[in-house]
Amino acid sequence: MRLGGLALGLAFGIGLLVGVPGDAQVKIPPDFGFEKGKDSPGPVTFSHEKHKEKAEKCTACHTKVFKMKKGTSGTQTMAAMKEGKFCGNCHDGKTELGGKVVFAVEAKDNCEKCHKK
Repeated sequence: MRLGGLALGLAFGIGLLVGVPGDAQVKIPPDFGFEKGKDSPGPVTFSHEKHKEKAEKCTACHTKVFKMKKGTSGTQTMAAMKEGKFCGNCHDGKTELGGKVVFAVEAKDNCEKCHKK
């Protein structure tokens, strides 16, 4: 019995050193562009990498704000974001991530932070 406990303890210790298969790093998706809306001041490119710096887990946005599969969350509009949907869920000028308040999508002086010409 004592040998079985020692073997179990050794196996557990090695497992901690080697890691668990679920511990693998998640591959961050590449940047992608949104279709330019009719009244949009310019195209928007979303960076998962940049947002990962602020929100440590993918679940901060997925699946409560955005679905996992690109193009299945619905059409994003400024009106919807101003209602707190999509990007407006965090970009409301009140939410704090990474020790800083996230800029509001509705502030006119913030347009260029997302819309590039």
